[in-house]
Amino acid sequence: MLLAASVHSTTDAQLRTATRRAGGLFVAATVVMLRLERTLHATGGPGIIAFELAGSEHRAASIMKSWGPKGIAAARASLWLDFGYMATYGVFSALLAEHADRRFGKRRSGVPVFSWAQTACAVAVAADAREGVALLNVLRGWDPEAQVVSARRAALTKFVLLFTVLLYWASSFCRSEGRTCGRWSCEPRTPPRITT
Repeated sequence: MLLAASVHSTTDAQLRTATRRAGGLFVAATVVMLRLERTLHATGGPGIIAFELAGSEHRAASIMKSWGPKGIAAARASLWLDFGYMATYGVFSALLAEHADRRFGKRRSGVPVFSWAQTACAVAVAADAREGVALLNVLRGWDPEAQVVSARRAALTKFVLLFTVLLYWASSFCRSEGRTCGRWSCEPRTPPRITT
């Protein structure tokens, strides 16, 4: 976890700058991926996520048939580019996790603290890589029955982990025990007294 170690030593200002840059790179990469997604939909077939979650050889074959040669070429390009794309969202989500750790007070100056959220980001990227390899094998026709099952499991792992990290980050804006982050607090407001 070289990234996590380097992130822990940054100041809050450096972390904000790194997050903005990583977020910008993620958005730019997303634009490229969406262009390929539109190509897939233009064939009359579903997008790449449906292929990731196909789960059966029959369903995967049906999707590839609906795509045709042009769609399959776009799907292959999307899967190859995804190996770079996963690095952008992996770094971005890990930085968001670091922000959350600091808001929750889990990061003390000079004291390393294990971050389950950043570990989850790394596992999500690894699962995405496994999914990409499996789906490329499906497109090649290499043991598609086993590969589509493997791809679905990896995709579900990825989605669950990333959703959990994002939920953790969002919840860090509203901390318990009366501590505030910015202007807002999760503490219930005391109703005003009514005097007569």
